[in-house]
Amino acid sequence: MAGKATKKQAASNSNTLNTLHKVAGPVLVLAFLRTVLGSNNTYIKFVMFNLPMCACLYILEKTGRPQYDSKGKVVREGMDLSQAGGMTEYMFDLIYLSIIANVGRIIFNTNKWWYLLLLCPIYVGYKLYSLKQQYFGSTPGPVIPDKMPEETKSKRQMKREKRGDDKVKYKYR
Repeated sequence: MAGKATKKQAASNSNTLNTLHKVAGPVLVLAFLRTVLGSNNTYIKFVMFNLPMCACLYILEKTGRPQYDSKGKVVREGMDLSQAGGMTEYMFDLIYLSIIANVGRIIFNTNKWWYLLLLCPIYVGYKLYSLKQQYFGSTPGPVIPDKMPEETKSKRQMKREKRGDDKVKYKYR
């Protein structure tokens, strides 16, 4: 018996995957037609550039699509596709950048839009660098204090010193 949260996640995953397929499918078909009908027929480049997107779509489909039994009850809700900060987000970014590059290919008939995919490894490098800084920190040279901090005295000590009281005894060095 599935709970309310499980049903909600299953519906959200199905909606996300259906929307993704509705956008990526026509764009891929139009990009393929542009490759076939365009002046520079580069089928191998088309396959190589779209292979990562298709692999990400396949992985998200296999891990995120909910499974139902014969009565329509949720058997497995699938991996949460709305999570942020993990491989799921990285795969969605790769898919979106591939769709943008395909739209650029359709409109301008150039493969230079595929340089957008270089943003993914750059972003991963940035994230790894910030993770390294978080755990290991920066290692600057040795820190030498300019001068010793002065000892703070209480008001009572300052009054006694002002009066020249003989009872002023310091417990500190």
